[in-house]
Amino acid sequence: MSTGRAAASGNLDAVLGRYRTLLGEALLHAIRDARANTPSAADSNEILDEFYGQIEYHHGWRAPDLSPTPWHPGKLIRPTLLLLACEVAAGHRGQEGGSDHGRQAAVQRAIPAALAVEMVHNFSLVHDDIEDGDEERHHQPTLWKLWGVPLAINTGDGIFALARLQLSHLRARGVPAETIIELSARLDATCIELCEGQHLDMRFEGRQDVTVAMYLDMIGRKTAALMDCAARMGSLIGAPENETLSAQLGAFGRALGIGFQLRDDMLGIWSAQALGKTEAGDLRHKKMSLPVISALEDAAPVDRRTLIDIYSQPGPATEAQIATLLEIFERSGARERTRTMLRERCAQARALLDGACANTSATDACAALGVILDFVAAEGI
Repeated sequence: MSTGRAAASGNLDAVLGRYRTLLGEALLHAIRDARANTPSAADSNEILDEFYGQIEYHHGWRAPDLSPTPWHPGKLIRPTLLLLACEVAAGHRGQEGGSDHGRQAAVQRAIPAALAVEMVHNFSLVHDDIEDGDEERHHQPTLWKLWGVPLAINTGDGIFALARLQLSHLRARGVPAETIIELSARLDATCIELCEGQHLDMRFEGRQDVTVAMYLDMIGRKTAALMDCAARMGSLIGAPENETLSAQLGAFGRALGIGFQLRDDMLGIWSAQALGKTEAGDLRHKKMSLPVISALEDAAPVDRRTLIDIYSQPGPATEAQIATLLEIFERSGARERTRTMLRERCAQARALLDGACANTSATDACAALGVILDFVAAEGI
């Protein structure tokens, strides 16, 4: 990893650590509170404990044998994005709401919404792992690999229900009922987008007629929609009267999300080691990422036929085939086209963030959002 990329990663770690303890304590409490409020016959308790143990396992508190383990969360980008957007929005509310105390009070009000977003993300991961046949996540066996597909589907459904339940706790924290209804509708609409994106992703497999526009539409739903939702929900809690700001921060989240996926697409081919993957891992597994689709659109006919032939063969790509694919990408300009699209999305996100951060007192939160964007936009890929 280059020095610049290491610095960007370190800065991102600091930003994502801003609310990590707060989110972790609230997330574990939410799971265990749901368990405590579920009456059951004594003979059923041990079996139900397994259900909640699986939920805790997926979120990082249990080992595969369901014994307790020190928490190892994911990045928590989405709930962090929600809370930062909430701070930025609260910073627009004048002297009282925009004070440090007012901004932190807004963050506390938003915690259940942040949990809802994180749980929706995790419910989608449980189901994605089943649908994609992925056996590991964060170097741990996936739920379906340990307990089978039926139980994993049910546990994923349970995480989704827990996500929706969190929104009901906003009222006790002082969020107006009409805002809660709007947040609920926004989250539900986003869940439909997530499912649409996953449907497109699965239907794209094995097809050579997928265009760049179709791919961008898919990742806009599957990856970017929840980042849009997170930023928009945070803004609505921080300043419920400022719909323009909410739309602006939502658009920032969507542009950021698309950039995040494009960056991942590039790293999966040219800098996979930075993700802890094998070199050119996405090519080895014949993943239909943007560089591949770009090459299918722009490569010379002979190169396009070679690419299709390699991707049509069963099993992983060989070293020789990977080398051939990399040469095709260079000749077709697929790498530079993907990099250009990444830069364009990040520039769009930068302009939206600058607009949202004008006249807010939450300069620290704006800077933190800028760090996340800098990480996505980092050169050297």
